[in-house]
Amino acid sequence: MVDQSYVVLASLVSLMTAPQVTITTEALILKTQSPVFRPHDSPLLSPLRLSHAVSSSNAAARPAAAIEEKLNFYPPIPDDVAQSMSPREWEQRCSLAVAYRIAYIHEWHENVFNHITLKVEGSDDAPDGPHFLLNDFGIGFDEITACNLLKVNLDGMVVEPVKPLSSERRDVNPGKGRVFKPGYVLHSAIHAARHDVHAVWHGHDLDASAISQTKFGILPLSQEATYCLNKGVSYHPFEGSANDLSEQPRLVANLGPQNQMLMLEDHGPIVACPTIEEAFAGMYFLNRACKYQVKSLSAVGGDLNKIHIPDSNTMDEMVRRMEKFDEAPSADGKSTTQNKIASDAEVAENVSNEENAPKEVMHDTPGLMFAYGGEVLKKFLEEI
Repeated sequence: MVDQSYVVLASLVSLMTAPQVTITTEALILKTQSPVFRPHDSPLLSPLRLSHAVSSSNAAARPAAAIEEKLNFYPPIPDDVAQSMSPREWEQRCSLAVAYRIAYIHEWHENVFNHITLKVEGSDDAPDGPHFLLNDFGIGFDEITACNLLKVNLDGMVVEPVKPLSSERRDVNPGKGRVFKPGYVLHSAIHAARHDVHAVWHGHDLDASAISQTKFGILPLSQEATYCLNKGVSYHPFEGSANDLSEQPRLVANLGPQNQMLMLEDHGPIVACPTIEEAFAGMYFLNRACKYQVKSLSAVGGDLNKIHIPDSNTMDEMVRRMEKFDEAPSADGKSTTQNKIASDAEVAENVSNEENAPKEVMHDTPGLMFAYGGEVLKKFLEEI
């Protein structure tokens, strides 16, 4: 049964369619020469070498988890729109429109700039695929609707449906739309290179952009920062406005094959994830971590020696715990860790019983966060 609050939100979406060393300042500001870093490969602290890469071995060993039911619901596709796109693309458009509106509320935008893109499911098989959805340049984040989003290919060309949407559906800009080249250059590079990535979120939050201008980048000062480091953080040097296609190979190489976060130095963050919900959670925690960092550095006059910066052992533990960030209590009242200890003992005694092995249950934290963001959006729209 669908919760009525989501029905209300769905109605709103429907309306939208009309380097180990003593910590010193010098150690912290060392800039890594490698864009990707695995913490156990080096004794240097320099916090997590300023970059952190997802461990492929850990990722592969992660057991299957029982994820909660679907949390976000959208209205059915209108009859006239159904002639222009599939129901799944419609649902993707609704979720992306909500993402833009949430970004507007959080002030993760800059006037008509910045982009959030979502790859259209099934478009890899298209002759000019894959395709992705992005905002029409000149339309504010608070004006984005499911219907005025553009669908473009990797060359930045607008992909028109067999039957174009009516001008009433594209009420803000009834034309074919405008594609902002810097947005296309950044997002198309990632969509083309990372087949695990479906959602790419880029913004100019003031604190995150400020941290991108520092030599030490994101420091491991909070749970939020640890979340980001666990997802993998990379850095890309500033080359100027992102409107030169020759920058794409360097940007993709610096992001790496698995990391989900890329700090564009002197520019701002990019979060690249399998889903729009995960991209929202990543951008939320990244921006939050940067806000804490700016405030803590301001409180001590920028003196890093007065900041609680964890040692390497603590950082290892922080990252280990974050890998269980979404873990729910098990049905037998024990944590998964306790159950694992018990299971190891049973194996040693040759009394292991696969049928009684505990099942890991994980919360869909990104989905819950996105759903709540939608609730905040609903209240916001009701008050204006």
